[in-house]
Amino acid sequence: MSSEFKDRIIMVTGASDGIGQRVAVALGEAGANVIALARKEDGLQQTRDRIEELGGRCLCIPFDLMRFNDYGKLFLALKDQIPHLDGIVHCAGSIDRCTPMQYVKPDTFRQMLDIHLTAPNMLTQIMLPLLRRANAASVIFTSCDMINEDQANWHGYGLAKRALGYAAAMWQMEHPDAPYRFNTLNPGRVRTELFKRAFGGTHPKEVPAVSSVVPAYLYLLSDQSKDLRGQSLQAADLNITA
Repeated sequence: MSSEFKDRIIMVTGASDGIGQRVAVALGEAGANVIALARKEDGLQQTRDRIEELGGRCLCIPFDLMRFNDYGKLFLALKDQIPHLDGIVHCAGSIDRCTPMQYVKPDTFRQMLDIHLTAPNMLTQIMLPLLRRANAASVIFTSCDMINEDQANWHGYGLAKRALGYAAAMWQMEHPDAPYRFNTLNPGRVRTELFKRAFGGTHPKEVPAVSSVVPAYLYLLSDQSKDLRGQSLQAADLNITA
């Protein structure tokens, strides 16, 4: 699978740590040209250093996905630098703590909806002209267990993540014959900083490492999964290993 990524151009959000960083590094190692987006510049530098150590290429762009008015500037900065986009992997996300709906503050609720639902959809929208330039392209929205399981105390985060399944299906229905495709992937619980904050009472070693779900992302970006369109998928069900 790795050789097919040579010279492909793939954007990864949340690329400064967690799943986003691991996916970005794996793509760079496989020969892709990675466009890494994140707010944390030090984490982005670590991502680029690791990719370059492995012989890959990475364009790091410090970018706050909550600044929606800057999306157009991002597109204009990229459209003349790159010929197309072969994929977007939406991994950016955050949550400070799980809170019952009756106690969550309006600003926190809106932030969770914006970063996990508004941002990936609006970024996909603004980058669509670059996706259209590719021979084929794959967009992956990262969901979570709430995509098909009711859980309490996740307020705007859980609502946004559940809506991503519908978002991917909607994008695909609106572009039924396009060479680009949209899917949602639930990586399940893995050892990220977000997991540690949300499940403080769970020992990290009780859940798989982030690296265990990276092959599922690469599979959905590859031509091997070209028939998967508008689906809500579970990394565990794909059973893809490195």
